[in-house]
Amino acid sequence: MPRSAALPFSLRRSSEVLGAAQMTTTTERLHGLLRLHGDRLVIQWRLTRKTETLGKEIRTDEEMDPVQEVVLPVRAIAGATVRRPWWLFGAGLRLALTAADLQAFDGVAGKGGMKLSHPAELVFRLRRRDALAAEEFTAELALAVAEQSFGPASAPGMLGGVETKLD
Repeated sequence: MPRSAALPFSLRRSSEVLGAAQMTTTTERLHGLLRLHGDRLVIQWRLTRKTETLGKEIRTDEEMDPVQEVVLPVRAIAGATVRRPWWLFGAGLRLALTAADLQAFDGVAGKGGMKLSHPAELVFRLRRRDALAAEEFTAELALAVAEQSFGPASAPGMLGGVETKLD
């Protein structure tokens, strides 16, 4: 049975440059969707960038990049966990994907993409209200990873490639 699940995520990063006559603040937000579709994990996101400049003039520029998409085979994923940081009051959930290969997330990182603190881990910020959906998503992904590792001979009703019936 093909696996199917979806989970929205967001990421935020910002930087500031302070000069003698002006200050520039850049805030980037990624809003995206993780979608499990059969034996593929689809990661889609859109980057919006807001640049505020304070100096001789006060200016705000906003940009929106087109939707980007990376499709990963489920076999490139080792697992996923939902993290609930107890030390940050009111902090949202995090979903951490762990790669089975260091090159798995190369298409996700880079200009207009996501910054990775570790090449084998991709961490997404989730809304609190998506906690149940996150748990369901990780369970579906874990099942898809297990099915990929055991192959089609381990489908329900099969034992070592031999069909079994339980009475």
